[in-house]
Amino acid sequence: MSEKTKPELELLIRSRGSGPGSSGSFVTKRYVANQVALTVRPRRIPEDSYEVQAQSRKDRKLFYVIRQLDADKYLFLNEEEYFLWQKMDGLHTLRDVATAYFIKFGSFDFRVIHRFLARARDQKLIVIPQTDLLRPTLSDEPASLKTRALSRLRAIDLRLSNVDQRLGLLYQRLRFLFGRPAYVAYGLLLALGALALYGQSDRHASTEVLWTHQALLLPLFILLHGLAIVVHELSHALACKHFGREVKAFGFTFMNRLLPSVYADVTDMWMSTRRARMAVSFAGPLSGLLIGSASAGVAWLLPPGTASSFFWLFSLSILALSLGSLYPCLFIESDGYHILSDWLRLPALREHSRKFLQGRLRAVVQRRKTKPMTSDERAFLLYGLASIASLTAIGASLVVLAACPMLP
Repeated sequence: MSEKTKPELELLIRSRGSGPGSSGSFVTKRYVANQVALTVRPRRIPEDSYEVQAQSRKDRKLFYVIRQLDADKYLFLNEEEYFLWQKMDGLHTLRDVATAYFIKFGSFDFRVIHRFLARARDQKLIVIPQTDLLRPTLSDEPASLKTRALSRLRAIDLRLSNVDQRLGLLYQRLRFLFGRPAYVAYGLLLALGALALYGQSDRHASTEVLWTHQALLLPLFILLHGLAIVVHELSHALACKHFGREVKAFGFTFMNRLLPSVYADVTDMWMSTRRARMAVSFAGPLSGLLIGSASAGVAWLLPPGTASSFFWLFSLSILALSLGSLYPCLFIESDGYHILSDWLRLPALREHSRKFLQGRLRAVVQRRKTKPMTSDERAFLLYGLASIASLTAIGASLVVLAACPMLP
């Protein structure tokens, strides 16, 4: 289809007059539909098939989390996208939706409706009649051999059956872990760990003990780390049950393409409060800090020797991993990142920060004038710069560590 024959939306707009009593002039604006059929009538799934949770942002604006109940799919919408969602009732055509959007917000880009339709369809939250115009835009492109291989690897998912019911029963038995006496005990254990670390501050963190007794201690060291990861994810899951939400899954899979990992699916927390989500995100790292503190205490109490050195090394590694998971500024979705994102009331902080930095960089290269930053954009800038600085520092540290053995 040529550019001239593409469907268009034509709006007649009256500009404001420059003086008193002036009625202004009329301007015609045309928007090419860009392969979106304007006569299509998208329809939301039935109301009993989804639930909506409104969440407030830092600037007091709202965003919405829509959950598809049957398939456990989630869709995150800003206020503009939620307006589109409300209009898609099967009665309004895309032309009607576009016109209503322009009248309410004063601007419109057909790419907005295109992206929204694709996202909503992928999450099974909207029904779109298949037409010749929609098919090329919204259908899936053929995947490459590499993509298919990675998809098969990521598809490996060994999960427990009836996981929410089982974890609910486990939570009932371990409910005491979420009471005030338990919180006091956690504080005392963390204080003990800090005291043990201070008492052994002159002690070296050598891995020699693992290689000297590698037939026994190295497998034990790896096994204990694996158990600590299981406890980390189990803590997320139990905290989710504490707040009355559903644990979707608990099992083993390959995260980030090739990284084997135990996981707990607590995405149902998006239907809860912001503070509850922050508590669930913190539960995992807290378990690691407690394990590391206990191990440091054992190393401090044991007489010098192999056992003491083993527990000391284990405590340092677990504490480092736990504190690392709490660090938010690395452009990865760590527990600390989720806590920061919820604290700032800025969902998808990482993605917004990347887009903002890319846009600012292009503006600088092209020497274009930029508008003053909003409070959200300042947060995107600070997060992005902190992440870049952190990644640079980590990279420089790795280079220095790799170069040390080569130095005379």
